Amino acid sequence: MNSGKETKTMSFGLERMRKALVGEGFKQDFRCVLIAGSTGKSQTAVFTESLLMRSGFSVGTYLSPHLERIGERVRLNGREISDSLYYSRMRRFQKYPLTYFEKLTAAAFMYFMEKKPQWAVVEVGLGGRLDATNVLKNEIAVITGICREHTEYLGPSVEEIAREKAGIIKKGSLVITRCGGAAADVIKTIAARRKASVINAAMMKTPYGPAFLGENYSLAASAVKSAGIEFDKGYFPEYILPSRFERKKYKGIDVILDGGHTLDAWRAVKSEIKKTPRPRVCVFYALKDKKIEEMLSSSNGLFEKIFCSSFPHERKIGRDELMKRARGTGVEISSSPVESLKKAAALSPEVILCFGSLIGSAYLRKKIWG
Repeated sequence: MNSGKETKTMSFGLERMRKALVGEGFKQDFRCVLIAGSTGKSQTAVFTESLLMRSGFSVGTYLSPHLERIGERVRLNGREISDSLYYSRMRRFQKYPLTYFEKLTAAAFMYFMEKKPQWAVVEVGLGGRLDATNVLKNEIAVITGICREHTEYLGPSVEEIAREKAGIIKKGSLVITRCGGAAADVIKTIAARRKASVINAAMMKTPYGPAFLGENYSLAASAVKSAGIEFDKGYFPEYILPSRFERKKYKGIDVILDGGHTLDAWRAVKSEIKKTPRPRVCVFYALKDKKIEEMLSSSNGLFEKIFCSSFPHERKIGRDELMKRARGTGVEISSSPVESLKKAAALSPEVILCFGSLIGSAYLRKKIWG
């Protein structure tokens, strides 16, 4: 399982990456879509990959984070590479003073150079302007949505965060977004400076249940269309990444696993949960840098009970701190997501929502469903 090594060794800047890639003879000979945003990046990337492949293009895709295997991060024409292959590509960068994420990213880009896909669909790790992925020349910049997250790295305001994410906009590129308000103003200002065109992706009618998956698809479709590519308008990829409002069964009870971890994601998931039958119970888990208090206190009576815990990770929250931060929210603290799920099932609800962290959802998914 991903234990959070990227954030533990994180250091922003592009010069280390550029020097390492030059040292290894990297040359970009593929077109590129670079995707930044606070939520929905990975699924938007996978939808973009699928639409490009449907149109006859070969596609390399780079996602982050991985949940169980490191090879999940790199895909060629929809297929993940093996862990051993990925590690072999990373070893060539051991001689450079790169962070863990930079090695992951550099190895992926060298693999794409070797395999020569026509397109690379690349998800930004964190932020955008100084993220290792931003060394690429991307003709399309997708910004999925912006909210106040990772404020210790990106700044305390939506405007500052938008400025960092809009850093992926290159001169003369196309910018695809559905952002509104202050974030949209910042994106438009930066795009104008770089003579880039901003396209507001229209919400399309899709067969996907959760509205946020429809938004992810609409951004992907707009990106592909903006590149002048005709694609089958009736084609809606079936593959949804794990823990994206994923439905499971536990002791005969409907369970929904969602890896959202921001307030915007919480609001989106709550709007979908309202459509499910009562009684409902929530299994909540989060890392210490997330807005735990705000999410727990805004459940608005949707759940008969909320069980809350942490899970193994570099940024896990201790039980005492969790109890302090959850005080007054009416939740019950558990020792682990697994214990929370067992307690939830004992109440015999119609639906159990498991939410709060993508990596936490992966942890629970592996423990319970393998």
